[in-house]
Amino acid sequence: MPPIVLKIIPVYSDLKIDIAQSNLPDSSNSDLLVTFSAKQDSASVIFSEKTIMSDMLNQIKQLKSNAKADSTNENSHEWAKHYSKYSDQKPKKSPPSRANSLPATDDLGASCIRYVLPLQRAETIAKINLKRTRTVKAPKERKITFEAAKDHWINAQLMKKEDEFVNWQKTNAFVGTWNVHGSLPTSSLKNWLQGTLTSDDGTPFDPDFYIIGLQEMETNTEAYIRYDPTKENAWVKAIIESLKDGGKDYYKVDSKQLVTMLMIVIAKKNHRPFISEATSTYAGVGLMNLMGNKGGISVRLRFHDSYLCFVTSHLAAFTDKTEKRNQDFTELSKRMVFPQRPDPLTKYVSYSWNDGGDEGVSFVEANNVLRDWATEASIFHNDFLIWCGDLNYRVNLNEAVIKNWLRQDRLDVLLDYDQLSIERNAGRTFQMFDEGPISFAPTYKYDAGTNQYDTSEKRRAPSWTDRILWKKDRKGANKQSLELKSYKNCMEMMMSDHKPVRALLELNVRKIDSRLQKQTQEKLAKQLKENQDDQPRGEISSSFVDFGKVQFMEYKEQNVILTNTGTVLTVFKFLPKDASGIILPPWLQVTPLSGVVAPGENVVIRFEVTIDPTISAPLNRGEENMDEILILRLENSKDFFISVAGDYIPTCFGVPLEQLSEMAVPISEAAAKNLQRAKPTNSNNPQQPPSPVLNQIDLPKELWKVMNFLWNANMFKIESLFLEHGDLIVSTYIRKCLDNGEQFDTNVLLGGEPTTGDNVEPISTQEADESNELFDVKSTLSELSLDNDKLGKEAISANSMIDVLVAFLECLPEPVITTNMYERALEASESIEAMNILKESLPLFHRNVLLYIGMFLRQAIDKAPVAVKKQRESRIIEMFTVLLRAPIDFKERNPVVAKEKREKFISQLLKSLQS
Repeated sequence: MPPIVLKIIPVYSDLKIDIAQSNLPDSSNSDLLVTFSAKQDSASVIFSEKTIMSDMLNQIKQLKSNAKADSTNENSHEWAKHYSKYSDQKPKKSPPSRANSLPATDDLGASCIRYVLPLQRAETIAKINLKRTRTVKAPKERKITFEAAKDHWINAQLMKKEDEFVNWQKTNAFVGTWNVHGSLPTSSLKNWLQGTLTSDDGTPFDPDFYIIGLQEMETNTEAYIRYDPTKENAWVKAIIESLKDGGKDYYKVDSKQLVTMLMIVIAKKNHRPFISEATSTYAGVGLMNLMGNKGGISVRLRFHDSYLCFVTSHLAAFTDKTEKRNQDFTELSKRMVFPQRPDPLTKYVSYSWNDGGDEGVSFVEANNVLRDWATEASIFHNDFLIWCGDLNYRVNLNEAVIKNWLRQDRLDVLLDYDQLSIERNAGRTFQMFDEGPISFAPTYKYDAGTNQYDTSEKRRAPSWTDRILWKKDRKGANKQSLELKSYKNCMEMMMSDHKPVRALLELNVRKIDSRLQKQTQEKLAKQLKENQDDQPRGEISSSFVDFGKVQFMEYKEQNVILTNTGTVLTVFKFLPKDASGIILPPWLQVTPLSGVVAPGENVVIRFEVTIDPTISAPLNRGEENMDEILILRLENSKDFFISVAGDYIPTCFGVPLEQLSEMAVPISEAAAKNLQRAKPTNSNNPQQPPSPVLNQIDLPKELWKVMNFLWNANMFKIESLFLEHGDLIVSTYIRKCLDNGEQFDTNVLLGGEPTTGDNVEPISTQEADESNELFDVKSTLSELSLDNDKLGKEAISANSMIDVLVAFLECLPEPVITTNMYERALEASESIEAMNILKESLPLFHRNVLLYIGMFLRQAIDKAPVAVKKQRESRIIEMFTVLLRAPIDFKERNPVVAKEKREKFISQLLKSLQS
């Protein structure tokens, strides 16, 4: 096994060695942290054994002595480069210095919320971002009647107990897609169909099925008005003949042509007895949303007792047609429908598709599709749904930039701009599909007959237009149904301006043993011996759910157990209290809201609470409280009333700016003049209250306290300011001071014990030497000694305060730049004049906050140590994009570019305040 190299630090004569007690969360109190520093690099190692540390340090001291004797040799460590091949090839940000309570991993580009607030779940921030990004439609509620409860329960139990009566058969599928640009298969297809039959781990891959989707078989306009099977027949023949042994072991299951598209499904002949119910359908979404110049074809079949569905499509072209491509996907999902044949053997499987847990079926129903799923099936009513085609999603960069990154083999950069990935991640298209990692070059557009990207006048930008995706397993699935073995293009095929793509997939196909299934079903039925005279009965473990004290952004959960104490199956569900139909308050989640429980069975009902910035404002204002009565009904039986309560601790986080306590904040004369220039005069409006005196401004006092702590010369001299995260314990203390209106205790901020009684010292003040500058604010650390230990603690307290400031801004329900001005703000980044107009357009309170923060950041950059000035400016620009946020349902087509625009806005804001 090769060595793993995490860090290479050359031992020069000036190598520094610092030893301290380790404060990392996963280390014990006796562990020692040794930091080695050389030139611009450093590495830290934790030693749990002092003897090992001593032996290593003795050896390094000897090496330092040798380095002194050879200090003139600049190439003394060239040999170390040979070991770099064993390290990670991609450059990574080195983690910042850790204090005693940082999260386990540090990402300076990530949200500051986790460094300040009590997050227990990694997905909390992602959920907040989702709620702020788009309106999430609630899935259609499945109403289970008392009469249908028996079937519902038995089918659900059969799905859980499949392993008792199902044999799972591994089945290999070759899925390929190719836009052939009107060409005929004049050359062999073996390089594509045979030459790539190896999985990524080198294992030979023998396909049971070939699924091939072709686009642009025809390029002449006659194809739109006259069906000609000539090319279809030619391609089917060429594909089969290019298979192993001339395709003698394979046969065509089905093929379907729609104008210029073709779907072909081929299987091994020995599978023929087990393939049935093969049907195909198609839909055009081209001209007038009907013509087949763009559209999709789908083939559905039953293999043993699993249903397989394959789709190929050609979606709208051109870079700026992302929304049309998304619409095409939705239309094809809605309109491609198959007949559904009832079969008692697979009835429980069909039932699972319609029980509300299938994301694809829920998607089509949410888009107003009303069909009888007992007799019809959408493309999502299948065990496997594989979608391939020329989806036409492009890369959101221009041709020259794309080719430049391709020359450097930086596919990772380009994939950040891939439209399909962007739209999928935003939940706007193909959201219920998975795709393999892309490690191959863009498949479009080439000069035909070459591997040269387009050199014509049009010079189309290279893009990954040709893709293969598959429907995700549903949440809570017993096993993984599909495994990707390889995903690649085939550069050897040159007859088109596209390169073909193929995915090698392994499917778990169901083979039901009807005898064993019947036994399992009979066992389940015995549990449900019906007695018409009996009424459903049940009990719950508690009628009270008390979350206790709940902090902002804290996740808590409690469980209530519902037990069926009767002898008949029963249905349970939570009821709305009034005609509004609302069952739960915004701060509460309950799972499940309805279901079926058999005699003697228990159902665990989970109650979860998280107060996030999207719902916190009325709770912080005291307009709402955490106190709710829920009604849990057992059908044909009694209702249970469950009291849900919690003691929410109000905070200044998550409160709209206008509703925070206003105060007249003392600031310097220079800052006051700048802010006064931005205020409208009131000489012509006697109704308007007088402006504050020159050295005061209306600001939230919480914001002022944080910035007042930071806004001084000593703070700005800290090299790591803004460049590292602080400490969660210190941040928690700061947050509590803000919430309680308490003054900061410098002892606590520096990691010590709180000052008590008469020894409490007020924050000292000092006058800065700079004239007409913003250094006449209170200074908290000016009198502290500058030894290394205290300097480190000062940096931690300062960066903890920065974390609190950014998290405070990030949690605002409405950002400093109001969401309705988001697009104007991005436009304002183009010039200082536009920026000044934007500032004047902001609501007064928001303008005050923006200018106050902006001037603080401007000073922090101007007064930064020379060695870190550029780095600090870059980090500030990145961090303070939290000042603006897009409105909900804003369609951000290019997140990377949008992030760059937000950073450009912050940069322009800082430039506008430079004078």
